[in-house]
Amino acid sequence: MTIHFLLAPARAGKTAHAVARIRELPPLAPVRVLVSGQMQAVAFRRRLARAGGALGVEVQTFYDLYADVLALAGDANPLPRLPAPVRRRLIRRLTTQLCDAGQLSYYAPLRGSPGFSRLLVGLFEELERGRVFPRDLVAATAGQEPRLAELAHLYAAYQTWLGDNNWTDAEGQGWLAARALENDPALLSDLALLIVDGLDEFNPTQLAVLRLLADRAAEIIITLTGDPDRPNWVAHRRFARARAALSQTLDTSRRGNREASKQGDLAHLEANLFEPDVAPLPANGAVEFLEAQNRA
Repeated sequence: MTIHFLLAPARAGKTAHAVARIRELPPLAPVRVLVSGQMQAVAFRRRLARAGGALGVEVQTFYDLYADVLALAGDANPLPRLPAPVRRRLIRRLTTQLCDAGQLSYYAPLRGSPGFSRLLVGLFEELERGRVFPRDLVAATAGQEPRLAELAHLYAAYQTWLGDNNWTDAEGQGWLAARALENDPALLSDLALLIVDGLDEFNPTQLAVLRLLADRAAEIIITLTGDPDRPNWVAHRRFARARAALSQTLDTSRRGNREASKQGDLAHLEANLFEPDVAPLPANGAVEFLEAQNRA
């Protein structure tokens, strides 16, 4: 098992190197490419196709990987994923039940608020991504002020309902996938190459799954934006945090990829972003400002 970091600034050839490495493998070699979203998956597939294509390559998000792992695990009774609208209604119903039982007082005035249920959805997702288990959260908030203790009880009620009724959610599938990989060393044991391309943060569930896959894949390539000559640059702090998290989880060897950018104007922008007293250069059409619609 070999693990490589490809550390270089934006547009320095990291993804191109990953595509070239896929093309070097024997035909039908099992390859998985993890990206941050569906748009990135489409872009990676397009680049691979333009390079000549390859068979046996799965380009997916972590959520798609979780679903694949659970399908390969072959559970006779796989847990269905709770749809997002149903999850919001479930959380609102659980809030009402706890209020009626006298277990919630601080948040009782918000029991029927759609905004409160949406807030809880985001909070529960964050807790699940952090692999915070209900019993641990309840214990940690015992004796604390009601606003914390009641959130812990709501989270515990939600997780209890999922377990009692044999459902899961998107983040919960990550827990189940990690458990399946732990219990079955044969899962994805034929993986020739795992590529993690373009992610700038990793939650504990993702790190746990990567650690388990590192014991199976013959080779792992992780591309990260950064500049080895400027490790403390403010614009790359989140990338530095991602590298630190990966280094603590995986036994990694760093491999720099310092190919020159094809866009000199963009290279100047990337190198001087957030830097004071930089002489401006003409954009020459390389940069275009777009306005995206917001929720307002």
